[in-house]
Amino acid sequence: MSLTGALNSAALGLQTTQGLSRIAADNVSNAMTPGYVRRQGVLVTPGAGQGGAIISEIRREVDVTLQRMSRLENSKMAQYQSIQEGLTGYTAYLGQPGDGTSPADKFNTFQNSLTTLSNLPSSNGAQAATVLAAEDLARSVRGAAVTLGSTLNDVNMEIRYEVADLNQALYQLRDLSSSRREFAAGSLESAKFDEKMDTVLDQISGIVDTRVTTSASGSISIYTLSGAALLEGNQVHDVTFNPSDGTLMAGTQDITPFKEGVRGLRYGSLTGLSQLKRDIIPRFEQQLDEYARGIVQSFENADASLAAGEPGLFTDNGSAFSAANSVGLAGRLQVNDKLLATGALEVWRVRDGLGASAQGPASEAGQINAFIAALDKPLSSASGTGIPTDVTIRDFAAEMITSQALERVKSENDFNAASSAAEVVMSARRNSEGVNIDDEMQQLILIEQSYAANSRILRTVSDMIDTLIAAV
Repeated sequence: MSLTGALNSAALGLQTTQGLSRIAADNVSNAMTPGYVRRQGVLVTPGAGQGGAIISEIRREVDVTLQRMSRLENSKMAQYQSIQEGLTGYTAYLGQPGDGTSPADKFNTFQNSLTTLSNLPSSNGAQAATVLAAEDLARSVRGAAVTLGSTLNDVNMEIRYEVADLNQALYQLRDLSSSRREFAAGSLESAKFDEKMDTVLDQISGIVDTRVTTSASGSISIYTLSGAALLEGNQVHDVTFNPSDGTLMAGTQDITPFKEGVRGLRYGSLTGLSQLKRDIIPRFEQQLDEYARGIVQSFENADASLAAGEPGLFTDNGSAFSAANSVGLAGRLQVNDKLLATGALEVWRVRDGLGASAQGPASEAGQINAFIAALDKPLSSASGTGIPTDVTIRDFAAEMITSQALERVKSENDFNAASSAAEVVMSARRNSEGVNIDDEMQQLILIEQSYAANSRILRTVSDMIDTLIAAV
């Protein structure tokens, strides 16, 4: 090798070690940065007849399989988490049988007051206590309906936030993909853009399930697992939400989860929130409305003093039950004004009937016993409630609360299982793609040795040139 060749080879070696040291330094400094993937310089010979080595590309040590699995498990975890968080506040308010505050316990208190009144029909105190227990029961059902309505409003708002975040991430990803194409593949700048894009893709995977493809030109496209396009090259298919019916659209494509005949989302927080809006909360609302219907109708049918269309002990905001106006009944459940202090305060009507023209015999308990007997009749609730039709009004509240509590417990168990699975995959991904400080320190020692060797060659060549010049 000529002196010039040796000089060029050593200079090239110094340049290469400088690049390698920069890569190692970036790895070490970002070892604790979430989502950072270890980078490695790929060395090749510069060409035939040339000595030394150059960095041909900077490669990110990405495990594509683990990356795909991690995003899928993250989508599942986010789905169940959104359901669990959506139900926690409502079920906490609803309570559970035996805690003294749930509608089931309020009903038991009301039932016990009727039994006491049956034994003491002439007692004004027992009559007033029954009215107060009825009012407490109606208030608890209304409170549950209001809380469930607030939960639905929160879900609608959360869907709007998630849709806005998703659209923002899609546009950000489009811009990053466009900017990345300005740099050569395998360059440090390209690797930095890939890092940012992977971070955005991880964020998107928590909102919707994704399938990512990259074209030969380097442009990126994102589809749902069902095949609906979210981003195709430079075109973003904006996601929109219709709060009236819960429809989600990506451009002109319907992506509403679990909707027949559409390419709906399968996983992600939007899927969990859609389940709450389109399935779980409507079912809970129907259960509450059916419970309120059972209460109103049971006491209307058992009250022999009522004329047709006349409201009974429990009313639909002061009116008798109407099948055409049953939706939202739980939020309108009221005790008849005739029994309340805001009305006539005629508590004796709980003994004689709400339609009685005057007080009957003080010891007569026939109407009270008819009320008690009505509690043991099947409610014949709608099939959509998920509660057996042969359940009586006496047992419906406990069945309803148990059913709704089990929904929350199921979502919590699903979330815990999905969270564990996501953590296992993410841990494997971090181990595969993350930075090992010990390995980087060993790499820096090798780089230091290479730098010293190339420096020694430069000094040797310089000494030889000086000797030749002195000989001349």
